[in-house]
Amino acid sequence: MDAVLATFLESPVMIIVGSCDDGLLPQVARAAGAVVDRAKGRVDLIVSGWQWPQTIANIGRNGRLAVTFARPADYVSYQLKGRAAIVPASAAHRQRAQHYIEAMTETFAELGLDQAVAASWLVDLEPQVLRLAVEAIFVQTPGKTAGSMLEPSQ
Repeated sequence: MDAVLATFLESPVMIIVGSCDDGLLPQVARAAGAVVDRAKGRVDLIVSGWQWPQTIANIGRNGRLAVTFARPADYVSYQLKGRAAIVPASAAHRQRAQHYIEAMTETFAELGLDQAVAASWLVDLEPQVLRLAVEAIFVQTPGKTAGSMLEPSQ
């Protein structure tokens, strides 16, 4: 993962988290921020344990995770897949979540979206961290390259 992609993942983008139970029943959630560790090839996703307990339970059972990052202004999007573990939220994670919520609230307002509409998407109550070991990265921006896998150097 290069520095440009890492910066994108940590920017004010929508973060949609996909997990599944052991029967492969899908579950969707939203993250309230991300912290990228390029050297270790991982991304920490801050998720509300209060709002998304099934997602937390799924990761605890099987670790399967796919997460899509989409910029709301133009829908430039990437999907990361891999295995995740649950780790305690640090003070830095909590601070990142607060910054993310403030930045996304501003981003949505600039796009004309009422704060009441987006409020349920921006929750960090009882934060949990899903630490994703990235195994694959895909372009998901609508267009001819959608679905293509990024090479490790990209």
